[in-house]
Amino acid sequence: MMKFILIFIINFYISGIYAFVPLPRAEVSANLINNRIYFNGGWNGTLSSDFFYLDISVPFTTNNVASMPWTDLSSIPGLIHRSGHAACINGTNIFYIGGAFIKETDSNFTSAFDVTTQKWSMPVTSGNLFIERHYIHCVSSRNGIYVYGGDGGGELSMIRLNVSNLIWSTFSGTLAPPTPVGYSATLLNDTSILYIGGGTNLRFGAQFSYPSLDKLSLYNINDNTWSSVATSGIIPSPRIDHGAVFIPQYNQILMFYGSSDTTIWALDTLKFVWSVASISNIGGSPTSLFSFASTLVGAYILIGFGRSNDSTDLVTNDFFLLDVSQKDNYKWVTTYDPTKQLQSFQPNSTTSTSSSPSNSSSNSSSNSSSNSSNNSSNNIVTIIGGIFGGLAGLIVIITIAVLVVKRYGHSSHPDFHPDFVTLQEKSSNQPITY
Repeated sequence: MMKFILIFIINFYISGIYAFVPLPRAEVSANLINNRIYFNGGWNGTLSSDFFYLDISVPFTTNNVASMPWTDLSSIPGLIHRSGHAACINGTNIFYIGGAFIKETDSNFTSAFDVTTQKWSMPVTSGNLFIERHYIHCVSSRNGIYVYGGDGGGELSMIRLNVSNLIWSTFSGTLAPPTPVGYSATLLNDTSILYIGGGTNLRFGAQFSYPSLDKLSLYNINDNTWSSVATSGIIPSPRIDHGAVFIPQYNQILMFYGSSDTTIWALDTLKFVWSVASISNIGGSPTSLFSFASTLVGAYILIGFGRSNDSTDLVTNDFFLLDVSQKDNYKWVTTYDPTKQLQSFQPNSTTSTSSSPSNSSSNSSSNSSSNSSNNSSNNIVTIIGGIFGGLAGLIVIITIAVLVVKRYGHSSHPDFHPDFVTLQEKSSNQPITY
């Protein structure tokens, strides 16, 4: 009897560490900085009003969302509820821009969260621009944040926020993407932004179209001009609200979902050749997803949240991990190992001398690679602190349990000895339907 009391107490202690579990949602932003993925906003039948992060400095499994190391920051004053917004990192700040289902003003079209001070701010920006922009993405390069298109008055124009003086500028061009919502934006070479997919006014009932992926739009941030890039290989079908994660070590973009099929596609950013990604096993989402979060995290791509592209149209809080540690030998896994790194890969002489953009970095992947060296010492401190903290708590719990046993008795069996037990957390990962 006392052994079961001890098991219950230890299980209660462990399950209490990660008590916060994010609800299902779509149209959420995710930004990796300082070993934390910050998630903000989303839509699950109403605007999601929470703000939280996932600690990626420790191992976790994705088949039990309740056991993942979440921390809720929703109580910090200054949070603006957003959905279908853009979020980009510049310095120690995550800038949140635009969004759907809110009435933007000059004071809340742009907000910022400082990950060092853990405080919100409302930057006072200037510049002549249409401020209502929904279902957008942004790219951060040098001292500017670039946002293209968006429903609400910003179609077919690029806006740039100068982070130094907080002035917005507007640019346009004849070769800009004709589909300004639901696209993906990837930074190449710190000089060009590659746009894939998207649609036109899809959610507001107007006539819309999807572009073919045999041509992609490229924006040059040096001279603010557009160009068109022809692709080859096996061309994927058009898509919207998909995920595109850049792996700079491989010069490859992996494109996820956003249409009726669950095929994962790869784009060589040196030759702009499409192919089906080489994945050794079956996994990932059983149905195609829309409006989910996808982020390069060490040697993995983490996919989470989103809306099912089937008859249910349900939002979810499921998570999936794709191990990309070895180029073109990817596999679906459920366990995240923070010590695992990408395999070094050297392109051959033919591809390394290509005139196409190379050695490039997208917003999410550049955050991951640039922070890895700066935060290695923080990882060690965090892991050691977590171990010692957990051991200290466990010692306290065991001491209390021993005192309980001494006070109220023990097993009457003459050969009774306490056994070591293996603990298993219970899952509470049940999507909420709306």
